[in-house]
Amino acid sequence: PDTFQGSGDVKYHLGASSTFSVEGGSEVSVALAPNPSHLEAVNPVVEGMARALCDEIHDRTYSSVLPILLHGDAAFMGQGVVPETLNLANLRGYKTGGTVHVIINNQVGFTTDPEDARSTNYASDIAKFLQVPILHVNGDSPEACVIAAEFAFEYRQLFGEDVVIDMYCYRKYGHNEGDDPTATQPLLYKKIKQHPSVRTRYRQQLIDEKVMSTDEADAIGAAYTATLNEAFDTRKDYLPNPADVHERPKHNMFAPVNTAVSEDRLRAITTAITTIPAGFHIHAKVGDEINRRKAQLDAEKPSISWGLAEALAFGSLLTDNRPVRIAGQDTGRGTFNHRQAVLHDVENEYEYIPLNHINEKQQSLHIFNSSLSEYACMGFEYGYSVVRTQGVTLWEAQFGDFSNGAQIMIDQFISSAENKWGQVSNLTLLLPHGYDGQGPEHSSARLERYLQLCAEDNMVVGFFTTPAQYFHALRRQVMATWRKPMIVMTPKGYLRKVTSSLADLTNGRFMEIIDDASITAPETVKRVVFCSGMFYYELAQERAAMNTNEVAIVRIEQLYPLSSSQIATLLERYANATEVVWAQEEPKNMGAWIHTMQRIQPALRINQRLHYVGRNESASPATGSSKIHAVEQQAIIKAAFGTF
Repeated sequence: PDTFQGSGDVKYHLGASSTFSVEGGSEVSVALAPNPSHLEAVNPVVEGMARALCDEIHDRTYSSVLPILLHGDAAFMGQGVVPETLNLANLRGYKTGGTVHVIINNQVGFTTDPEDARSTNYASDIAKFLQVPILHVNGDSPEACVIAAEFAFEYRQLFGEDVVIDMYCYRKYGHNEGDDPTATQPLLYKKIKQHPSVRTRYRQQLIDEKVMSTDEADAIGAAYTATLNEAFDTRKDYLPNPADVHERPKHNMFAPVNTAVSEDRLRAITTAITTIPAGFHIHAKVGDEINRRKAQLDAEKPSISWGLAEALAFGSLLTDNRPVRIAGQDTGRGTFNHRQAVLHDVENEYEYIPLNHINEKQQSLHIFNSSLSEYACMGFEYGYSVVRTQGVTLWEAQFGDFSNGAQIMIDQFISSAENKWGQVSNLTLLLPHGYDGQGPEHSSARLERYLQLCAEDNMVVGFFTTPAQYFHALRRQVMATWRKPMIVMTPKGYLRKVTSSLADLTNGRFMEIIDDASITAPETVKRVVFCSGMFYYELAQERAAMNTNEVAIVRIEQLYPLSSSQIATLLERYANATEVVWAQEEPKNMGAWIHTMQRIQPALRINQRLHYVGRNESASPATGSSKIHAVEQQAIIKAAFGTF
């Protein structure tokens, strides 16, 4: 259509699926995953899809779904995601019953010779650490290739392990079939030009072995050529209607979603997850955490912590027959000891997952500590999520900016896959974020990078201030009519400081913006301070110390999608406020300032001006000195209420 503006993708990146009939009448379903040009990035995605399909049909042998990965020789050895993915092969949270790897070994990487592309003899040598079969086969011999494939499949089915086929062949016409390789590999391509094709060689072999005559061989060739010509001549009969291409349903992302859960259900879930089986020897500190959760709900005025809110969200989804999978480094316990979803018997190390023992009809919580990988592990969870969209899949970073190691997955899949390929996912990334004086690598989850990728309602980015908000956001990922990835800036130091009332879970819903409930006379407000995340509590504490009712503090809980009209309605309430402030902990060139400025500015009334409060622009996310951090933090808190 004339209005088409770059959505979709080049044809050789698009996925496909079909059902093929095989000899004997059996059928096999085949899915080709969409993939970007970022070499090997799709590997863990395919593995995650295979694992999800097995989990869907409760196949714990992982034998009914076969992952097949096609590699280039230079990419197999050169791309770090390859060994990361290979390492997942036998891990209990990631095993898929063995993968068949086929290396299309063209003996060249674009224009790079093998001696410049690897330090080993074979392109397949990186797979040796798995101690699985590696078959080197001549691509000029179709029969040898078939035997290798049959061996690989039978070995995989029998032993449940990976097999690598290193098929030695050549790239006849250069990269993409259009490049001119004679300038960079002149001798190699002189040989290739003189080398008979596979078809020519095999045809002659069959004639020499008297398997067929020349006339029979010519007839087969002529029949196949006729089939190709017929397909070419009738290709226009099968073109899709342009109006149907990349047609994506439109959703109102701001429509309320009913995510509340009854008190009876929440109490039943809490009872189940705080009940320890007889004879289980629990660690004393873990036992204290379990008892605290029970006490939170049993109190006269129940208060729900961040960890309990998450457990209740998971438990309610599981008992709604919605599967939940969460993985990451130290995820079973939680990096900050806040989750304790997997209990370990201190005498025999027996594992017990309370959330899997709520009732007999529930779905299972799949929770695993991952390998020390971001790229492959996030890719695996993404692949898992595109299959099990009726539940929710989560990947958790140990610290938020560790997700930088998976930036390709974020750019090429999470933020853009729906637009490029129509592939939907509700993968949720949990990224610990907050300025606690712990240095550059333990402060910022690089919020600005996710906001820069936001457009066309492609994903949700949230920085929540209450456990209830987190609870409702997790449930909304499943209960909404839409499926979108969600990026969550999760707290660190505030995990045990913030709580929600039970009523917030039983009667509430997710709020994109939380107005200042302490303001009873909005006409007296002279300044509106917008903020997000746990920084709100430091600002609120400072305002309380000032004992003023002239400043309203408004929390932007969902940074994207963010409605300017909602902001305008809110500013209308504070019509007498002439100063509007965006306050953040992050440096000016980071955080949400640049993104929110573009949404707040158009919503301002004629008498209002927008000001920035936060750290100065910086090349590094945060200082490494806790003392300097404290001085900076106090300065920006004071500035939020100071004069301009």
